[in-house]
Amino acid sequence: MKNLLSILFILSSLVSFGKHSAEDEIPKFDSLISIFEAKNVSDSIRISAALELAWLHRNISPDNAYLYAKISEDLSKANNMINQEILAISYGGIALRNKGEYQKAMKDFMRALDKSVAISSDEDQGYAHINIASVNIYQENFNEAVIHLEMAEIISKKLKDKRMQGYVMTNYGRVYQGTGLFKKAVDNFNDALNLRKEDNDIYGQIVTYSDFGKVYSEIGLFDEALVYLLKSMELNDENIDDSDKMVSTLTDIAFIYREQGDYDKAEYYARKAADISVRIGAKHMALNAFTELKNIARLKGYYKKALKYDDLIEAYQDTIFSEEVRMKLAELNVRYLVAQRVKENEILKKDQELNEIIIERQAIITISAFFLILILGLSIYFLTIENKNKRNVNRKLKTQKNELEIQSTEIQRINQLLQAKSQDIMDSINYAKGIQKAILPNWTNVKQLLPNSFVFFQPRDIVSGDFYWFKMIDETKGVLIAADCTGHGVPGGFMSMVGETALEYIVESQNVYNPTLILEELHARLSSILKQKNTGNMDGMDVAVCYIDKSTSTIDFAGAGMSMTIVENNTHQIIKGSSRGVGGVSTFASTETHSFNMGTDKMFFLYSDGFADQFGGTKGKKLKSPNFRKILEACYQIPVKDQKLFIKTQFDSWKGEEEQVDDVMVIGFTM
Repeated sequence: MKNLLSILFILSSLVSFGKHSAEDEIPKFDSLISIFEAKNVSDSIRISAALELAWLHRNISPDNAYLYAKISEDLSKANNMINQEILAISYGGIALRNKGEYQKAMKDFMRALDKSVAISSDEDQGYAHINIASVNIYQENFNEAVIHLEMAEIISKKLKDKRMQGYVMTNYGRVYQGTGLFKKAVDNFNDALNLRKEDNDIYGQIVTYSDFGKVYSEIGLFDEALVYLLKSMELNDENIDDSDKMVSTLTDIAFIYREQGDYDKAEYYARKAADISVRIGAKHMALNAFTELKNIARLKGYYKKALKYDDLIEAYQDTIFSEEVRMKLAELNVRYLVAQRVKENEILKKDQELNEIIIERQAIITISAFFLILILGLSIYFLTIENKNKRNVNRKLKTQKNELEIQSTEIQRINQLLQAKSQDIMDSINYAKGIQKAILPNWTNVKQLLPNSFVFFQPRDIVSGDFYWFKMIDETKGVLIAADCTGHGVPGGFMSMVGETALEYIVESQNVYNPTLILEELHARLSSILKQKNTGNMDGMDVAVCYIDKSTSTIDFAGAGMSMTIVENNTHQIIKGSSRGVGGVSTFASTETHSFNMGTDKMFFLYSDGFADQFGGTKGKKLKSPNFRKILEACYQIPVKDQKLFIKTQFDSWKGEEEQVDDVMVIGFTM
């Protein structure tokens, strides 16, 4: 009896599983394990202990967290405790997410959402939407994340739940940070911090201080970033042993010291982050830590060591960012949106049926009143005639009604077929978007050769006819290519995949690095793949090719239908390629390879014609190339880390309310 009272006292100190405030007395792991393993406790107490163990382990040992979550889920299901079952499913998803197993995590969060909707639990629905958004943010599916954050925001305001609102604001900030809108990211992190201070949410404050550090680091304010990151670590050490945020914070601190040139301190913090993340099985955190260690090794001149890290990084990337995982997550998101649309249609259908009933009743009342007046005012003779006429009218109305119902049923059937076909087409195009996104090189790989570089890439439609391609030859050499295919949308997207396949063969398989030869081979390859001499097909692409050799500080350029602009000392120089692109039935127009010295005083720009061709401004006119190059000259004046945001802001400002007319791509780089 005494042991049972002790167990109940410990469990009474648990406040809202996994949602601790600063004053919460968190039981030691040993005490919770003793409760969980005790033979004389009920299933409900054992479930409570398992849930608390899952929450406490989520960052320090995701494997153990998942084990306790599954045990509590099974026990809750057996005892018909649906609220605890939903919580257990969510905790299991959090453990999987922290391990980097995003596809499995998404399935658990979707299950939690479905069960929450079934029992009309607003709080559980809100947190499920937040968890689904977090997985999408990790995978850079920002549009999908925003959909779920908007749902969670509505619920949090309805419940007046400050803690939930804090999570919503935090994830909005991460979306804005991921899309380069740093001012909005900082504003949302500020809102999150204020909410978490009001709610005395210490764990939430630790997370937000870390987020502040990351965004300030990304915009180059390293001193401010370091203050926030150290504050996060200090608060973490004082209150909660949370190795997940510790790993992220350690990696961010390592990045700052690397940027400031203190490579020894950077390596210390990055090594610590890597050791912790490997030990707890946090794959995404391990990937970030090993990437930082590789960058530090390269800067210290330890190239063999850097290559060893490359193998580790590639293994983690294959696990976390594989094309299969991206496609599965896209499929889960699409299924959710389709299910929501079906529910909306059912509600609209019910509303329509209700309106029809009301209208029908109003019509009956009106007709009845009309006939009542006739009965009172007319004789039996006229009443008999009216009744006869009424029967004739009703027969005609019934016939017309039957005809209208048949027509309505046919129209509904056609609409359903059209909606299903439209949905199939959109699903296919969205899958194509995922494939194209997976094929495009990760710009982090480009930054290994060109750390001072950026790409602004904004398709007009879901898929793009513009694409960029990169091949790292060795530590100091690489090939960077920009291309603008015939058309945009789906046709352009198909051409971009054909072009990418051809470049893989030419550069990677055939080891052709000379820009002019690459263009000649690409022309021949496209003509062969598309059988253009036999079919008369004229599709092709404008291409710019750069061979970069940092060991000699030189760049070789050749273009086919595409130019390169070099900005230096507030002036620009246009390096034109041949007048025609590659592909089509015509013979290839020979183009010259131009060589230039690279330097920190020069900025090289490759671009498609989408920006210059965009309509906008106060008069709705086309921007044109001279004005576009003035924007490049202005871009040259600001730090490289801010140039992508500058180009995006200039484009959005010029476009205004006008429709985007073409795919837009701008690449900039310097030494």
